[in-house]
Amino acid sequence: MSSRSGLDAPYDAGRVAHYRDVFHRFARIESPDLASPMYAELAYGISLDRELLELAAQKRRHQPAPNMLFGAVQYLLLSGGGYAKHPLAAHYPIVSRAERPMEPAFPAFRDFCLSHHEDIRDLIRTHRTQTNVVRRCTCLLPAFSIVQRESGLPLALIDIGASAGLNLNVDRYRYRYLRGGREETHWGSSEARVELEAELRGGGAMPPLADNLIIWFRGGIDLNPIDIRNEQELRWLRALIWPEHVERHQRLIDAADELVRSPIDLRAGDAAELLPRMIADTPADAALTVYSTVALYQIPTAGRERIFQTLAETSMNRPVWLVTLELRLEDIDDTQEPSLAITRFANGELSRQLLARSSPHGWWIEWAA
Repeated sequence: MSSRSGLDAPYDAGRVAHYRDVFHRFARIESPDLASPMYAELAYGISLDRELLELAAQKRRHQPAPNMLFGAVQYLLLSGGGYAKHPLAAHYPIVSRAERPMEPAFPAFRDFCLSHHEDIRDLIRTHRTQTNVVRRCTCLLPAFSIVQRESGLPLALIDIGASAGLNLNVDRYRYRYLRGGREETHWGSSEARVELEAELRGGGAMPPLADNLIIWFRGGIDLNPIDIRNEQELRWLRALIWPEHVERHQRLIDAADELVRSPIDLRAGDAAELLPRMIADTPADAALTVYSTVALYQIPTAGRERIFQTLAETSMNRPVWLVTLELRLEDIDDTQEPSLAITRFANGELSRQLLARSSPHGWWIEWAA
C-alpha cells in the first residue's frame, strides 16, 4: 500500500473490482443523465485508480460511494480557507465564481484527495447522502393531488428520510410543467420564492393537479435531521449538489429560508421505530400520506418490512397512502431511474400503482399511460 494513501488496510481484488464497476457505471450512465460531464470525467478516472477506490470504499453501509466521495470533496472546498486555494477549486463554479478552466479536472482532484485523505475519510465515514432535492416535488405534487382527490380530505404528510424537510413545503412552491420546451400547465402562487420545472416525456398524461392542496400536518423522520440554521449542516446539503448545477444552490438556500418561516415537525431516529408515534400525532380526519424520495434504500430490509407492517396495521382503522419515488432496492450501489408509485393500504391489505418514471432529480417525468 502506498504511504501516500494513508488508508487503514488494503482491499481484496474482488472488492476493488466491485467499486471499479460502480464508478464506471456512474461515469457512463448517471453523470451524463444528470448533465455533469465533470463527474463523468472524475468517476471514470477514479474507476482506474486503486487508491481513490479504496478511499471511496470507506463510506458507510448502504451509502453510494460516488456521491459520498464527491460530496466530501465539495464540502471541503465550500469550507474555504486552504481547501479553496487548491487548484481543484477552479473546477467548481460555486467556489471559484468563474467558469471552469478547459483542462481536465481529474489530476487536480486526485491530488486534492490524496492531500486531504484523512479529512475526506472522516466525512465519508460519518455522513450520509441526505440530499434534499427540492425539484423532486414536481413528482410529489401530482401524487399528493391524487390522494386529496381520492380521499376528499386534507393531507397529513410524513416524510421518511426527510433530511432537512424541505419537500414538506411542497404546496409553498411554484411549478411549471413543460412538454417539448413549452409550458403545458403551471401551479402555485406567482409570489413563491422557489420555482420548479419538470419536462413531461412520453404519451402519458399527467394527473390533474389539485386546485388547492390542503395540508394539516407536516412531519419528517431522519436518522440525522439536517438543521438548515446550522452553517455546517447546510453546507453538507450544498456539497451534495453537482458542480454544474449552480442554480440549485440558490434554490436550496431559498427553500431553506422558506422552511425557517414555516417550521415543521422533524424528528431524529429510526423511521421504523418512530413512525407509529408520528402517525398517532396526525389528525385522524386527514388523509394519512407517508412518502419517501430516494431514501428507502438506506433503510435495512427488516426496517422497511416493519414500516410496511405499521402502515398495514394502521389501515385497519384509517386508509393510508404511501407515495414513493424510489430506485430498485437491490444493487443499491448502482443507479437507476426511480419509479413514482402510490401504494394504498386499506383494511390491512395493500395495492401498488405505478404512476411514472422520473429523473432522480425531478428534471423530467414520464407518466404511465
